[in-house]
Amino acid sequence: MNRASPFIRTTTHRLNIMRKTTKQLMVHEIADWQHRGLIDRQTQERLSAPYQRPGQLLSTVLQWLGIGAMLLIGMTILGGVSLLGQSVILGVVLFFVAGVVLWWIGVRLSCDPAGRVPVTGVAILTIGLMLIGGSLLLGGSANERGGLERIPLALLVTALLSMATAYRYRLRWPLLLGLLCAFHCLGSWGSYAGGGSYSFDIHDPQIMAVIAGLVVPMGLWHQQAEEGPLRHFSGFGRLYVIFGLLYFNCSLWFLSLENYDSSRAGLWILLFTLGTISQLVMGARFQHPSFTGFGVIFLGIDLYTRFYEYSWNRLSVAAFFVTAGLFGVLLGWLFERTALRAKEDRT
Repeated sequence: MNRASPFIRTTTHRLNIMRKTTKQLMVHEIADWQHRGLIDRQTQERLSAPYQRPGQLLSTVLQWLGIGAMLLIGMTILGGVSLLGQSVILGVVLFFVAGVVLWWIGVRLSCDPAGRVPVTGVAILTIGLMLIGGSLLLGGSANERGGLERIPLALLVTALLSMATAYRYRLRWPLLLGLLCAFHCLGSWGSYAGGGSYSFDIHDPQIMAVIAGLVVPMGLWHQQAEEGPLRHFSGFGRLYVIFGLLYFNCSLWFLSLENYDSSRAGLWILLFTLGTISQLVMGARFQHPSFTGFGVIFLGIDLYTRFYEYSWNRLSVAAFFVTAGLFGVLLGWLFERTALRAKEDRT
């Protein structure tokens, strides 16, 4: 009996893992049905209820706390680049070795069949990738420009490593990091402007709009392929669509702002407005929440921007905000009525 006990315990542990994995798979599949418009939100909640684990809300909170901690550690890593600038070779070696080690540990933890520390594993893995990219930045910090010319190379290498890791081990968070680095490598950047404010810019928004516009259909193709040959990479296509729509809309928005005083101002404003309306139409036609969400958000930004440009100097502050508030309430009511009618038509 004593000899059989370890076997029984191991078998019981594996059965528990299988039950846990099956429940997670069912929850993800049901969420995917809702995402594709096959079922509504109420049906999703009703079908998912038997598979929800107690304390799942706490697990989600802890997951986002872990991601926040990872981002803070990442900023610490970037600060370390400047601190180690006086010992470039040693800093490069330390950053690279530490990055590879953390990447390897993160991969092992993230791919653990028991799924015991998935958030910690992904956090360690991402920190490792950032360290590897930081080593490339640190390698050029001794020159006059402090390694600024190496930023595109570091971002490109980090993007390639992140995306290769994501597809090799079927992890979505490294793909998110890879896409973020790839788009910044292509010419977008963010910086601290002082006084608690941050700035975001795109070097050539016209080219970025074209690139982001091409990424969106690639993401849609990827989502379709996830039902067949790419079924092991569920959720990857959605990230391509989200990043493509984000940078596409931001590029058109910036173009409508930068060319406000030029003769082409009306053209870019028209393209931006038509782009957001087209996303709303596509989201409603194909039941794609990403198109609907970005369409609503950036159409609101577009309308507020136009309202600000033409009304700020013509109205008092009180009248400006009252008018903007009433206009926002009216738009919200119209969107809500449209959504209810679409839901009635489907049923």
